[in-house]
Amino acid sequence: MAALQLKAALLILGIAAGRKLLFRFFSPRLPEWLWMLVGIRLLLPQGIGIPILSVRHLCAPYPCDPFAAPLPGVAVWVRWSGAGAVLLILLANALRFYGRMRQKEDLQNDAVSGWIQAHSRGPRFRVYTSSMAASPMVYGLFSPKIVLPAQQYSETQYEYILLHEWMHIRRKDLWKKALMLAATALHWYNPACWLMLALFNRDIELACDADVLRALGKAEHAGYAHVLLDCYCRMNPSAVLETGFLSGMLQERIGAIMNQKKMSKKAACCAVFLFGSLLLTAFGKISVQAEAPEKVPVLTGKPLPEAEEILGKEGYGYTLSFEVVR
Repeated sequence: MAALQLKAALLILGIAAGRKLLFRFFSPRLPEWLWMLVGIRLLLPQGIGIPILSVRHLCAPYPCDPFAAPLPGVAVWVRWSGAGAVLLILLANALRFYGRMRQKEDLQNDAVSGWIQAHSRGPRFRVYTSSMAASPMVYGLFSPKIVLPAQQYSETQYEYILLHEWMHIRRKDLWKKALMLAATALHWYNPACWLMLALFNRDIELACDADVLRALGKAEHAGYAHVLLDCYCRMNPSAVLETGFLSGMLQERIGAIMNQKKMSKKAACCAVFLFGSLLLTAFGKISVQAEAPEKVPVLTGKPLPEAEEILGKEGYGYTLSFEVVR
């Protein structure tokens, strides 16, 4: 378990340190999938992995391999109690969220109806409005719903906002967030996991923006960034639900939108190599096979005839040597 936590912490810190460089040369979707790779590894048992090396040594697993030592009973109890407490907090927040969402109302106007009809071939969803929402958002794992604040938007704003939230549904981002939440809750005692969750929530918005911009075209990048900024300025500070369209750092998202460019073939090949390297690092395991040292008969203090008899019974060949001491 200690080896898995150390490996996960190093991978998380490495991705966090290289985020800016990744966004500069690669698609915003690459950091998102790197985080997902680490999250999936944390959810799998430690014994599951890709064997890449087999090592044999002549000692017992403990204490020669300190990382393989089992956790004390108290540590196991604390670990699972903490995970249960985190899950209960998440469940309480979810129930409170759904309770407040009962105040939502169906949003019906020509712009929204026309947009829904134009995207009827995609994933199923419904659009609502709520005074509790500070910004546009999507929720519901099995029955996705788009909720907009109780504000008036232009037809262009409706188009960009709905496209962004619809892209979240199409990309299964709610399921990705649920997976990362589960990995963080299970490994709540590892501070690097909380850093991973925070950066993943930011990077998933950047990846969603990239898919939206690819659907819109380069000529509409500035208009999309303007709608994002306008929604931020109009965000209701008294509303209690502030997740959704404005998730992530606004400055980082607008900068990524305005600097969006198509990834070259060379960069795509480098991205595949980087992902494969991280895959082997995350899932690769070294198989350590402990071998007990060969048992040698104890002959100290025994007379020569008895020693010869013992060696003969054990099947050992031997030669006699004498050392003369003056």
